Amino acid sequence: MKATSLITLYFICGFFPGLSQENGGKRTTHEVALAIDNDIFFGHDRYYTAGHLLNYRRLLKPRRDADELSRASKTILGFQLGNKIFTPKRTQFVNPINMDRPYAGFDFIGASILHSKHMGSLSHVGIELGLVGEVTGVGKMQQWWHKKTGFSEPSGWDSQIANEFVVNTRYQFQKNFSIIKSVDIVSTSGFYLGTGSNKISQNLTLRFLDFNSIDQSTFSNTRLSHNYGTVKKEFFLFLGGGVDYVMSNIFLEGSLFNDRSPFTVHAAPWVARSNAGLMFAKDKASCSVSVNTTSKEMQQGSWHKYVSLSFSTLF
Repeated sequence: MKATSLITLYFICGFFPGLSQENGGKRTTHEVALAIDNDIFFGHDRYYTAGHLLNYRRLLKPRRDADELSRASKTILGFQLGNKIFTPKRTQFVNPINMDRPYAGFDFIGASILHSKHMGSLSHVGIELGLVGEVTGVGKMQQWWHKKTGFSEPSGWDSQIANEFVVNTRYQFQKNFSIIKSVDIVSTSGFYLGTGSNKISQNLTLRFLDFNSIDQSTFSNTRLSHNYGTVKKEFFLFLGGGVDYVMSNIFLEGSLFNDRSPFTVHAAPWVARSNAGLMFAKDKASCSVSVNTTSKEMQQGSWHKYVSLSFSTLF
C-alpha cells in the first residue's frame, strides 16, 4: 500500500491547490479533506503501516442571526470513509510463532458532530461502523499491490484477526491556553467506547508561530465559515505528546465476544504517543505533515514511527 499513498499524494498536490482558487467570493461552508498515514518514509512496513481517510464536512446554519452569534458558536457535521492496515514487524513469515502481533485490516465509515461555544474550546462526538477481517479484502489487496509494485509481499495474512462487525463511539474535548504571543498549548481529552477500541486518552500540543484559535484552525478542522475571508491564514509548527489507557484493542486481541481469531496478543495497557510537524492554511486550501511515534502496543513489540499527510479544500 506504500505506492498507493505516494500516487495519491502526487494527484492531491495538484488537485487541491487548484480547486481552492475557485469561487473566491462565496461562503465556505463545505470542506473535503484527505488524510494519509504511512511508514514508508522510515524504510519499514509494520504495525500501523498505512491508513487512508476521506472526510466531508459541512458547517450547519446557526439558530440565530450569524452577525449576532459572531464567533461564539459553530457546529460542523462530518462524514468519513477510510481504511487501516496492521501487520507484524516481520512480514516474511507465515507461522504466527514468528509474529509479534496479528495482521488486521479495517474498513469503516463514520459520522461526527463538532461544536464550539467559545473561541478557546470545542467538543467532538463521533461514531464509526466498520468491518475487520478477511471480509474487508485488505489483506489480498495489500499482497496484490506489493507484488505488482515490487515491494516485499507480506506472507501471514491467513492468520489475520477474524471477521467482525465493529461499532465504536468517541468523545473529544479540546481547549487551548495562551502562553505568550505566538505560543499556546492545546489540551485534547478523548474517550473511546465500542466493540473495536476502548480507551481513554490525553494529549498536550504546543503550537508556535502564526496560528488561529482552535475554533477557526486547521489544527481542529474548524476553518469553515459563513463569512468568507473572516478566517486568517495560518503557518505554524507543533509538538505534541500524549498517553492512552487501553482497555481493549480488536486489532491485537480480536473480538470481545469470541476467540475465533487464530492468533492474538494482549494489548499493552499504557501507550505513549508523540508527534511533531507543521500546518499551513491560506484562502480555501490547507495542508499538514507530521511525524508520529508510538510506544509498544503489545509486550513483544517495539516503538513505531509513521508520517501523516493531510490536504483539504473549502468551498
